[in-house]
Amino acid sequence: MIEERRYLHRARYVVPMAADRNLPEILSDGAVLTEEGVITAVGRYDALQENDAVLVDHGKAVLLPAMVNCHSHLELSCFAALAGGDRPTHTGDMTGWIRELLAEREQPPDPEESRMASWQALARMYGGGCRGVIDIGNQPESATLGENFKMDLRFFLEVLGLGQEAIGRTGQIIESLADSDHLAVHSPYSVHPDVIRMVKERCRALGHLMPVHVAESAGEVEFLATGRGVFRDFLEERGVWDGSFKVPGKSPVAYLDDLQALDVNTLCVHCVQVSDQDIEIMASRGVTVCACPGSNNFLGVGVAPVDKFVKSGLRVVLGTDSPASNPQVSLWEEMRLLADRFPEIHPLDLLKMATRNGAELLGLENKIGSLATGCSANFLAVTGDLPEDDRQGALRWLVTAGLAVETEWVE
Repeated sequence: MIEERRYLHRARYVVPMAADRNLPEILSDGAVLTEEGVITAVGRYDALQENDAVLVDHGKAVLLPAMVNCHSHLELSCFAALAGGDRPTHTGDMTGWIRELLAEREQPPDPEESRMASWQALARMYGGGCRGVIDIGNQPESATLGENFKMDLRFFLEVLGLGQEAIGRTGQIIESLADSDHLAVHSPYSVHPDVIRMVKERCRALGHLMPVHVAESAGEVEFLATGRGVFRDFLEERGVWDGSFKVPGKSPVAYLDDLQALDVNTLCVHCVQVSDQDIEIMASRGVTVCACPGSNNFLGVGVAPVDKFVKSGLRVVLGTDSPASNPQVSLWEEMRLLADRFPEIHPLDLLKMATRNGAELLGLENKIGSLATGCSANFLAVTGDLPEDDRQGALRWLVTAGLAVETEWVE
């Protein structure tokens, strides 16, 4: 008698993304055997077909693990108009976009409308294949945005403040948190060095990840190197420059390294304006880099040297950033942008950035991010204009098709 909760999923291609080197990188006429919601075997169909299971034939699809979006700001979803319609892309001066965002936040939308916008963004992520999400917000109530979604969402409360007053305020925040609550710092140009140290010490003591925006724009690099430029003007304009910040005279990466803020539990987001020396520092500290090409493209800040990240051995993950700077909110688009810009990067490396690397970063590698024994049977069946009998062509298509990809959840 067939056990109703045991299934054999067959497809034209299976891409395991597993650490098991005995599995090919892509299987033709592959299959995934599941039981009670857990994967029990992965291999070619002809090797697994004798199992006493219900056959689910996905035809010309490719089976893939769930994806992980490693950088989002769901609470900004209600400001998606900043990146929508016919709005032109920016020209690299991030302060212009920040001014627009702050102006919008001064007249906040109805709380229910804001929550609905965040849910819609989450639904789009899930519909596009994401099961894991790293979300960063400035409002403590944003921690509840992922409740009741089929997502592994980890919320980080982000601290800001370059002046002395930020030190005491951050101390109060830390005292109010439970050990299970997570913190992020906004960036080295907007957070007092003592605050960065405080947050990193807490993260290190608890074994938590610390996300931080790093070297996103040339203006940030100029400010930390010289104390001048568009960010200095912006800080003075906002009345948050009290003269207590000592300009480090270094790159954002070297400055964070001096603060002992870089280690295996640091997530450096963006890293567009980095030098070869910066990359060497990050690689030596074992940080993870999150590339957000869609947002970088819209803001006009440049292109992160992801090819050099890969060559250096850095773990690279992908993020969409917020709908306020990226209208697509699709990791398929993020892969497409990188594949177009860096055709020399192997498609499997790009797929790892969207799947297994992010799962490992969150400690979820035994649940999502790969098709492997013991992992969740909640994975993807992807369809579209896939090439037939061409495994390498199929891999290339997966990372270049972008929004043409159609995803369906296998549960």
